[in-house]
Amino acid sequence: MDKAFINKVTQTILEHIEDENFGVEDLASEIGFSKSQLLRKIKVSKGKTVSEFIRETRLLEAKKLIQEDKLTASEIAYCVGFNSPTYFNKCFHDHFGVTPGEYKSKIEESLVLNKIDPKLTKPNNIKYQRNLLFGALIIVTIAFISFLLVKWSVKKIEENKPYSIAVLPFKNLSDDKSNQYFADGVMDDILNHLSTMKEFSIISRTTMEQYRETKKTAPEIAKELKVSYIIESSIQKYKDSIMIFVQMIDAKKDKHIWSKKFGREFKNIFTLESEIAKKIATELKITLSPIEIQQIETKPTDNIEAYTLYLKGRFFWHQKTKKDLERSIYYYNQALQLDSTYALAYSGLADTYLHMAGWGWYNRMSGLIKSKEFATKALSINNNIAESHATIGALLAYGQWKWDAGEKEFKHAIALNPNYATAHEYYSMLLDVMGRQNDARKEIEIAMQLNPYSVSINQLSAIYYFRSKDYDKALEGYLKNQKNYKNHPLETTNIFKIYVMQKNYAKAVEELKHKLSLDPLTKKYVDTVQKIYENFGIEGIYRWRLQKDIEDKAEIYFIAQKYAFLGENDKALTLLEKCFERRSIWAPYMKCNPYFKNLQSEPRFQTILKKMNLAE
Repeated sequence: MDKAFINKVTQTILEHIEDENFGVEDLASEIGFSKSQLLRKIKVSKGKTVSEFIRETRLLEAKKLIQEDKLTASEIAYCVGFNSPTYFNKCFHDHFGVTPGEYKSKIEESLVLNKIDPKLTKPNNIKYQRNLLFGALIIVTIAFISFLLVKWSVKKIEENKPYSIAVLPFKNLSDDKSNQYFADGVMDDILNHLSTMKEFSIISRTTMEQYRETKKTAPEIAKELKVSYIIESSIQKYKDSIMIFVQMIDAKKDKHIWSKKFGREFKNIFTLESEIAKKIATELKITLSPIEIQQIETKPTDNIEAYTLYLKGRFFWHQKTKKDLERSIYYYNQALQLDSTYALAYSGLADTYLHMAGWGWYNRMSGLIKSKEFATKALSINNNIAESHATIGALLAYGQWKWDAGEKEFKHAIALNPNYATAHEYYSMLLDVMGRQNDARKEIEIAMQLNPYSVSINQLSAIYYFRSKDYDKALEGYLKNQKNYKNHPLETTNIFKIYVMQKNYAKAVEELKHKLSLDPLTKKYVDTVQKIYENFGIEGIYRWRLQKDIEDKAEIYFIAQKYAFLGENDKALTLLEKCFERRSIWAPYMKCNPYFKNLQSEPRFQTILKKMNLAE
């Protein structure tokens, strides 16, 4: 009877396991006992309080989920009713003697050990040493060839491709100026159609936004973007009809190749968009494959009103502010209310939640879970959406540290849309984290070619130069961002780091003072910084910045950097361990961060890398 009773109690807890607030009173009510009766019964049967038994049941279920290896530790925490992943880790450790991550590592280790041939663990023989030497020579040779290939690839990327195209922002000729979202949306769709054509290199929408009100000539734009063709368009929407005028310019010769006016009823907008894309291909004598034609002609939705709402969502998504991203979520959801099978709207939600979680504008774990849910939903409807594959890749790599699985998704996204700059950017980050710096450089160069004005892409390129100690090129990249985005504070911080690494401390302090002067809240510290430097040197500056970061509750990864710079290795390692426990998006970068170079031989540092599947 005791066994049947415990089974019933356990089953009841499991039915409510995701509900953090499900407690003793709820449990007693569910099984028809008074609170005191339940307390006595559990005490006699299990020797525990009811609260302890509920917690134990949650933890045992968590253990099963870890064994299944489908969710991250933080996702499991929410699944078993712990709203705080940190508290979940503590409870799991208290009960089982290991953290969830350590338990998972033990499982993986045991699986690997079971597959190892015992003979291979005894290398003390001449044949093994010869093989080792031969292997080392092969690795060196491959590394040298890889280096040459990367240099060649970068050179090819920088050359003007015969079919490199820049599409200028569409002009809205409608009387209703609020229809700009529609003009931008149609431009996006045509860009996406062209991007799937493997013969074309298409400059991204983000970069082309810089030319919305430009007075520059076609040859000037072509020279800046290294493209061969410019497409100009205007669009007019009136009631139920739409008119689009398109002209293509040979940018090198500054000569019109062709122009055409397209008119349709609004309900035929998708046919019109695909017709324009195919016309461009025809004019350039490009033969499209059956798959490319199918991708271009596939209608995303049969509901025109849902399409209009989706375009509004995408319009606000491109603005990239917290408020605008929230508005994009609203419109995507409105579109889905009209068409629950609208894959692109799900994909839009996935990108938005991923972006907001990354910037800290939405609860990180909840944002990642939502992003995964919507990206998976989008792909279940249409498995050929490059953006959703890239999002899934980012979630696997940076959310779950499943690097091989993430790489597979990034490669698939790039195969679907070779011109999707974000996929190349995400893939580059993964390659960098995994220590494949030559490949990372190749991917970021491709991304820069496709989206030359992207802050994040140019920043990554500069970071790679910084880590390889090519400080001149790193500085060039950061200054480019500053020029394009007017004293971008992040670039000012990075320039400070370059001067520190070059031991040009006076210039570093000037950069720091410049950054502080940009913000009215920090402007008051400019004189303080100068006095600290005069009295205590660069170490004093770092200690001041460290104290400010602690007071402002800054990201602990960057606090760890400062401790490492000051030689306080134990404190730096403790914070890096916390980064791992919190699954910080910055944690994987500790492997290639020059600030942590002196920590790499520490066993604690190597243990963290091993837990993130990044150990050598």
